[in-house]
Amino acid sequence: MRTQLLWSSLVVAGVVAGCGPKSSGADDGGDDGGDDIADDSSGDDSSGDDSSGDDAVPFPDAPSCGEQSVPIMVENLGDPPDLLIVLDRSGSMTAPILSFPPDFTPKWTIMMNALNALASELQDNIRFGLVEFPADDNCGVGPAGVRVPIDLNQAPEIATYFATRSPNGNTPADLGLSQALTYYESIPVNPAGRFVLFATDGEPNCGGGDPEMSGATQTVAAVQALAAAGISTYVLGFGGGFVDDSVLNNSALAGGVPRPGGPPHYYAANSATELQMALDTIAGGIVVPSCSYALASPPPDPDLVTVSLNGVPVPRSTAHTDGWDYYPDANTITFFGSYCEMIESGAITDVSFEYGCPGPIID
Repeated sequence: MRTQLLWSSLVVAGVVAGCGPKSSGADDGGDDGGDDIADDSSGDDSSGDDSSGDDAVPFPDAPSCGEQSVPIMVENLGDPPDLLIVLDRSGSMTAPILSFPPDFTPKWTIMMNALNALASELQDNIRFGLVEFPADDNCGVGPAGVRVPIDLNQAPEIATYFATRSPNGNTPADLGLSQALTYYESIPVNPAGRFVLFATDGEPNCGGGDPEMSGATQTVAAVQALAAAGISTYVLGFGGGFVDDSVLNNSALAGGVPRPGGPPHYYAANSATELQMALDTIAGGIVVPSCSYALASPPPDPDLVTVSLNGVPVPRSTAHTDGWDYYPDANTITFFGSYCEMIESGAITDVSFEYGCPGPIID
């Protein structure tokens, strides 16, 4: 389940909803900026007269929970893992993907758009970095291959990289992966996880520095070295230009996170749509959601909240056994027991909050 798309549970919206009982005769704050709450101060609430204003929304008379709603944004508080993209920058990335009907968009452009979108979407939840191969338009990499250091909010840096670099050279994949290990060894270990995304459009060459020699054996060995250091490698074959994909399958198995249901054990993408789906799946597999969610604004009354996971109400558990509870000081909602386990497994794609409708309570 870990491999499904997860960021819908990383930044989610609840709803503040009116329901049921009439308010008392006291003004309930119609002038406090809440456009969805009508001001009852204009007349006798026993008359049933609905003429106090054409634009008024009769919040107290709402027939059911959820009819009037405004979003309360919440953000998952899970620790962000590291993801170092080891990217093939060889000259073949200038070519289009063979397809019918033909599409002449270069593979580099498709990859650029997909990685920019991924980083923009998840830069608060994943610490992105980028290593390219080659770095010298031939068979070299070295420290110059580290183009974007690992950190949060690196979407602008990744966009700048693509705006200033273009494909050229051979495919020294093993050197790119070895440089990824060298870089990881130079920074503190992230307990939330360390990952490599090895993305290539062709079989590796430059074995022993010779463009005419295969680099397949060295590439698998470089992935094995990453795994020995506790760094998992996802393998992405892009563009379909593989006469022999055994190096990708062997690298994916060595990397410790092969594609479920393989072979192929690597993630294959032969179109822009397939590439985006593969990247979404890989990203979903490394982001383990926390069981705590920060609210952008506090609920007006935490005792009148229904919390649901995938549309199913969750009981409130003030004893923190199996349900959810609200922490007013931190303005967070935390799940416990089996509900936390479901979130951490990746089974939950929607977390919602409804105000005005008290949910079940177990303790």
